[in-house]
Amino acid sequence: MPSPLLSVIIPVYNAEQYIKDAVASILNQTYKNLELIIIDDGSTDNTLQIVTSIQDKKIVLVKNKINRGQIYTRNLGLKMAKGMYIGMFDADDIAYPDKYETQIAFLEKNKDVGMLGSWARFIDADGKRMKGGWQLKAKPEMIPSIMLFKNYFLQSAVVYRKECIHNFSFKEGFDIGEDYVIWLEIIEKYKAWNLQKYLVDYRIHPESVTNSRPELQLEKEKEIFRQQLAKLGIEATEEELDLHLLIKAKNPAIDTKTLKEIERWLLKIGAYNDKSMRYDKKMLSRTIFNRWLKACKNYGLHMRMFYFLGTSKLLKQYIKSYF
Repeated sequence: MPSPLLSVIIPVYNAEQYIKDAVASILNQTYKNLELIIIDDGSTDNTLQIVTSIQDKKIVLVKNKINRGQIYTRNLGLKMAKGMYIGMFDADDIAYPDKYETQIAFLEKNKDVGMLGSWARFIDADGKRMKGGWQLKAKPEMIPSIMLFKNYFLQSAVVYRKECIHNFSFKEGFDIGEDYVIWLEIIEKYKAWNLQKYLVDYRIHPESVTNSRPELQLEKEKEIFRQQLAKLGIEATEEELDLHLLIKAKNPAIDTKTLKEIERWLLKIGAYNDKSMRYDKKMLSRTIFNRWLKACKNYGLHMRMFYFLGTSKLLKQYIKSYF
């Protein structure tokens, strides 16, 4: 029997510095039964010329006459894809040679998983290895609760079953955070997980959305959190949304007043879930406590921190989640 077809989709706009390496990493996969759909979204640099110069029958090249944006371009790729499995890949990342063979082998054995990501290492603009990476160790049953507080997948790492991703589309108004939004929809109906293996190099450079438009990214994240909390039954205030963003932020300085506000906010989320049962109660309690522990660490390693940590109702709920 032939192996199932894989469709890899690369939307690209003005990525002349990176596109050749990204394309090569897909064409050099150990998994051979694939098509590579490259959609040039009206690039004004040499991206299109570079892609055109690559001769390979696996490539399906599409050119938008004008720049249509990420949402239109990603959805166009989904409509064109013929594969049983679909991978959406960013034009500045690098796939390891065995990425898709490893992931498809797992999906073939685990039919209940609809979406599968992986771990990722960081590289800079020149492709040099940077410190750090994403080791995403949570079990599938924990992921919906984690996604209430942060994105837990990486676009270039993910492989979808066709029947999974084709039930959804990327949403207008979310040119930033479009992946987060669609994944939230998917995990409501399908099991999702990150394979415990490095399969992607994620490139960090000044032109990336994260670095070039941080304020817009925060605005979109706030809207995504607002929508999630509304489904939980919470009409979050701006102050509560700011707390939610602060909980997600990397190593913010937290004072006593803010720490107490975070505790009240996390207790409120847990209380609303007790009524709606939107999230598994035990999994959410563990996730909330992990967020609380992070906030306490950011408050500072001193006796007062241990007092807040040890006397909080959040600790009692966390312990109870294991019984």
